[in-house]
Amino acid sequence: MKSSQILTAIATTTTLSILSLTSAAQAFTIGGHYNGAEFDELGLDIPWAAESRIGRVGDHELNIHDHTNSAQNRVQANYDNWVSGEAVDFSLAFDSLLNTLTYTVDGIELSKTEIFEDNFSDLYIRTSARKEGTSMVVDNLFLSDETMSASIGDISSASCSGGVGCGYFDADYLHIGDIVGDFTLTGQSTMTWLGAKPNNSNLAYQIKLVEGSGSVPVPEPATLSVFSLGLVGLFASRKRRQS
Repeated sequence: MKSSQILTAIATTTTLSILSLTSAAQAFTIGGHYNGAEFDELGLDIPWAAESRIGRVGDHELNIHDHTNSAQNRVQANYDNWVSGEAVDFSLAFDSLLNTLTYTVDGIELSKTEIFEDNFSDLYIRTSARKEGTSMVVDNLFLSDETMSASIGDISSASCSGGVGCGYFDADYLHIGDIVGDFTLTGQSTMTWLGAKPNNSNLAYQIKLVEGSGSVPVPEPATLSVFSLGLVGLFASRKRRQS
């Protein structure tokens, strides 16, 4: 094999290998589960969250809120179509160009503008069930960010049974990490109860967003790939001059 052919093969193989490693390194990850106490120990700053719940009497059920959960920085909507055991579609999308979070539940859309974070690197999906005989499940999750789109083969779920009482620390937090850039998360939530419908946030879920560190990075291996392709062009040009 001629030297130019060998170098071409090496450069092409290097390019494909590096691109493969780059893709793998950028892929979002499933970081496991935490209960309420374990989550608190992480000491995370949560600038924004989206929430659905069976609300308090006369209060809203859907919202996007900041860490203060104050009315001035919250968008909200009423919703009273929960049916025990029935799945409800939702989506949460972040657009960094528009500085906007958009949360849609069963066709009801909430948008919060003036989101000044450049990106969000992690999501924590919290489910809580605080009344006897109830359960809260978030599943059928699918995430798209700037590197990939994939189903998430895990769920966040909480239940209350056994007559021992359930509270804040009995929640389940599913961690999704290493998100790159703008994203869209879709899924379904299912609330289940016995007897009268619970209220006062006894059944609820939240999607908590953790700010990423700085702007979205450009992977260095991509530069190496361009270099490898440049070698191919260089030797191809040299071959043409020699012929």
